[in-house]
Amino acid sequence: MASAVDVHPRNEPNLTDRITQRLMDEITGGQYHVGDVLPPEQAIADRFGVSRTVLREAVSRLKSEGIVSSKQGRGLQVIANAPLSVLRIQAAGHDTAQILGIVELRRGVEIEAAALAAERRTATDLIDIRAALDAMAEAIATGDVTLGVEADLGFHRAIARATRNDNYILFFDFMAVLLRKNIEVSRRRSSKVSGRGAQAQKEHAKVFAAIEKGDPDMARQFARIHIVNTEARLRSAGQE
Repeated sequence: MASAVDVHPRNEPNLTDRITQRLMDEITGGQYHVGDVLPPEQAIADRFGVSRTVLREAVSRLKSEGIVSSKQGRGLQVIANAPLSVLRIQAAGHDTAQILGIVELRRGVEIEAAALAAERRTATDLIDIRAALDAMAEAIATGDVTLGVEADLGFHRAIARATRNDNYILFFDFMAVLLRKNIEVSRRRSSKVSGRGAQAQKEHAKVFAAIEKGDPDMARQFARIHIVNTEARLRSAGQE
């Protein structure tokens, strides 16, 4: 039987749980078919009477369960409309060992994604990656951790799209909840130590430069350096 991963951080708000279940019930109850595109996020949020923040968290859970996927230019598309068997992965909170476990998992995905992106990226992909890189720079300059997290996710999502391999995009959606928490903790800890955010930004910039150059070996190398250094920064912060 096909299986998906359910990523449920502890102590999630009950409202998010309820909205997730309502969306799941609508999709698995026959209201939507595989291939159907859901209404815009704002329309769904208005119908349920919740904020877009709550809705996005609910959508992230449905993505992690393999029910919906983001399709560029189309919005959210239903990719399964029947409940799947579920393998649960506990999202890391502030426990350093859990956070480092997610970083190790990132190694196997992001390094090869960067190499494939260098081989296959389009001009549009480069624009998207560059825009995310610029947004991260703005976040560092203004100390806006929330913007930094979203931009960081956008950077890696754009690289996943540039692989031209739908499985990388699906896996990124699958991992999004884990990655969001991982990046948030990393950025909050880095913001407390001068220079760490700037160093991470330089590493992102080198990954982008390699992808822009179309050099997969260089992209692989700089992506590995970034992940290894991220792990080292988190270990150091966990000991402070």
